Amino acid sequence: MPRKMIVQREDGQSPILTETLADDEAQLQELVKENPDLIPIEDLGMGSPLMVVGRETSLPSGAVDLVGVSRSGEILVIEFKTGPQNTDFRHSLSQLLDYGSDLWKMTFEEFESTVATRYFASDRCRVPEHRGKSSIQEAATVTWPDMTPDELALFLGKIEGHLAVGDFDYILAAQRFTSSVLRTIEYLNSVLRGPRLYAVEIVKFMGNGLSAFESRVSSKPIVLLSSKSTTSTDETEFLNAIQDEAYRESLRDIFEACRGLRLRFDWGSVGTSIRVPVPETPQPVTIAWLFPPDRQGWMGLRDFNLGFDPTAADRSPMARRFFDQYLERVASFPSVERVGSQWLQAYRLTPEGTVSLKEQVIEEFASLVGHINGER
Repeated sequence: MPRKMIVQREDGQSPILTETLADDEAQLQELVKENPDLIPIEDLGMGSPLMVVGRETSLPSGAVDLVGVSRSGEILVIEFKTGPQNTDFRHSLSQLLDYGSDLWKMTFEEFESTVATRYFASDRCRVPEHRGKSSIQEAATVTWPDMTPDELALFLGKIEGHLAVGDFDYILAAQRFTSSVLRTIEYLNSVLRGPRLYAVEIVKFMGNGLSAFESRVSSKPIVLLSSKSTTSTDETEFLNAIQDEAYRESLRDIFEACRGLRLRFDWGSVGTSIRVPVPETPQPVTIAWLFPPDRQGWMGLRDFNLGFDPTAADRSPMARRFFDQYLERVASFPSVERVGSQWLQAYRLTPEGTVSLKEQVIEEFASLVGHINGER
């Protein structure tokens, strides 16, 4: 039985609208594009408003209906399905994944120039405050004016990380979903690691010469945002998962040295960051990131990365020069690889490099702590 909606008007009239199928699904498609706030991102576990950075964006696989980013840096790829057949649904799902493969491994600069700023400069940009913006950062400060500089740096870094690993949020919007398609989405959410798929219905109500539209989430991952907030790992679990005994023991020695230096560990779902307390701010500064072999972590980092976040280090002007000196010494290590992120200054060590440079790593940590504490 179709649902009904009562509209209370200022003139005292209360017309009743009845749920109905739209005559033209293409019109609904345009409605979503023109009004992206119809996508209920709060129900997807993300803060509103959604910031649109692409509309009918041309990618190698085709033109994606909408590309957006959330305040917490998730990248949303949104496609509206038109057509009544199951094959059309499956084509739309396949198209979403094709779009994701196009975005995967884009650098932040590539994403900004080929998607966001091209959209901001076009007639397809429907938000006057965004029109003509030359960067995602500029648009973000308008969308979320209360965003702090630290939040902004984290937001930009998360976009870069999601691009590196292909960790996107896919939204298929339609007038109605079949049970078989919803089951397919449920299956994909169950077996995929990283990407998340959502089904959103756009429902039309009509009556007394009025029309109204409602959005409903028909399917989403069973454990919402599970890949972003899973139970943290710990040192024992991390070390036990490493098969290379020499690498495992080298890391164990580095961990012991870090504890002796009173460095802090912040364990996440994949790996850890190693942090040093600094004067002038209660927040410690990260000086290393560690992730398991053959796994990508935050911002696409792999293995053992020595360096720091300049934005965080700038909060302690007294210690800032010591981080630069630390980075210069790390850069002189043999066989290190510069991390390709504009938000971090860091170098990656391979597992083999970590084994051979274990003592130097410990010495650099000790030297940095000593300089910060005024002991050297």
